[in-house]
Amino acid sequence: MFALGAPIHMGQSGLKLTDYYHNPILYNPAYVGVTEGYFVKAFYATQWLGFDQAPTSQVLDIQRLTRDQKTGYGLSIFNDKFGAVQNTNLELNYALHLELDDTQKLSLGLKAGVNSFQIDYSLLDIYDPTEIVYAQGNLSEKRPIVGVGAYLYDQDWFIGFSSPNLLNSEKISEDNTFVYSKTSHFYLQGGYVYPISEDFIWHNSLLLQMVSGSPLEYLVTSRATYQYRYTLGLQYNPGALLGAFLSAEVFDGMSLTYTYDVGTGPLSKYSYGNHSFGISYEILGRLNWDQRLEDLRKPFMVR
Repeated sequence: MFALGAPIHMGQSGLKLTDYYHNPILYNPAYVGVTEGYFVKAFYATQWLGFDQAPTSQVLDIQRLTRDQKTGYGLSIFNDKFGAVQNTNLELNYALHLELDDTQKLSLGLKAGVNSFQIDYSLLDIYDPTEIVYAQGNLSEKRPIVGVGAYLYDQDWFIGFSSPNLLNSEKISEDNTFVYSKTSHFYLQGGYVYPISEDFIWHNSLLLQMVSGSPLEYLVTSRATYQYRYTLGLQYNPGALLGAFLSAEVFDGMSLTYTYDVGTGPLSKYSYGNHSFGISYEILGRLNWDQRLEDLRKPFMVR
């Protein structure tokens, strides 16, 4: 499927904005400690169904909020494969949770880790395999990750700002051929919760992605939740995709999520869409439902 005769330009990963929405820990370390006790989430996404060697992504998020509710810490693992390219992150996340007044709170996060980036040239249809960039063998690079983030929130609104990796990087071959580059992404997010009744709430949010030299991208999400257990949502990324998702708490502490979206660009007619699946589980958290609601009502929480 892939022919290589030009450099590779990459961001932090091959994830779509909808995937980031369902995994806030990937772009904002201030999300760590979102619930009391342990919070574990596994996520799988596949894109461009119908294409050979289409992108697939996996995420594992393990985090904990201490009993005094002042410190969150955790581990996140991300793996992304697209044809000959594989991108893997191993990250440690830390957040300090501060109470500003009776209702407003501030979470400040720090991310540190390592990125492994690999290209298997044997999977590519190379026009001139004698070029030195290919003659050197498969590419394997490891780079440090340093990210920051913050959430300011109240009972019914939130704003967040983050960068999952502040460090730019690039690869130059021995003959000064430009191979690939990675550029820092910055995210701005905000949302508001509208109580409709005692059982229903309506949540709207906006996620902006900013990259130097690239157009601004944004994702609009609107979701309705019933009794904080069942959720139906719609998402729109202008010029890129339109999708929907369902989420349900199958039993106390465990939730399942399914997402489907379709591209709106020129290649969309050749693809069968994108699917993702998530499962999350709260362990040793609050057993009392009224206490659990304090976590579930956080306006930026995504299960």
